Amino acid sequence: MAETVKFDPGIGELAVDFNNYINDVYSKLMNLHSPHQKRAQFKLYSDKIYSYMQNNIAFYFGCLLWAYYISANNAKTPKNIEGNPFLNLTEEEKDEFDFAVQVNFMDNYFDSFERDSAYYLGKKTVIPDKWRKILELYSEFLDKNNGFTNTKTTADIVIPDEIKNKKYNLNDVSTLISSVISSKDLNLFLTNQKIVI
Repeated sequence: MAETVKFDPGIGELAVDFNNYINDVYSKLMNLHSPHQKRAQFKLYSDKIYSYMQNNIAFYFGCLLWAYYISANNAKTPKNIEGNPFLNLTEEEKDEFDFAVQVNFMDNYFDSFERDSAYYLGKKTVIPDKWRKILELYSEFLDKNNGFTNTKTTADIVIPDEIKNKKYNLNDVSTLISSVISSKDLNLFLTNQKIVI
């Protein structure tokens, strides 16, 4: 039996850099002067923007499920967490570390995307309530765990009550995480019928 569990089982590498992508897209849009050109350009990007948002929301749900799994699976005998990149930050780095910046960026962008899709495409693309709920829970998760800057063992993990109270079947969670990693498809976290938010 391993004495440690991984901080990331292998889903982190599947997430996209949403913030930089969006900044790049809007930088290109702002360099266009004609509204017609901006509409055409946004139309080219809109499907990819949506899929990148979906990718990151799936990643956040996956993080919640992995934390739930390693916390519940090792409740009686906590294990050390291996590979936490936030654990060894200096006090100065911790002071400057904004662990919620990406989540806040996406939260703000949801409303922008709905507005921009209505403006540029003539039809509002509505962000699913499920995505907003996952983002809210992941934000709570980050806050309760102080950005994982002190998360050394599975006993240190604080799971949001709404997730903890789901009482997911641990075998189902493990199987889902393994499927995501082997298929390299984060969206399985959002389409699974057994494990829902």
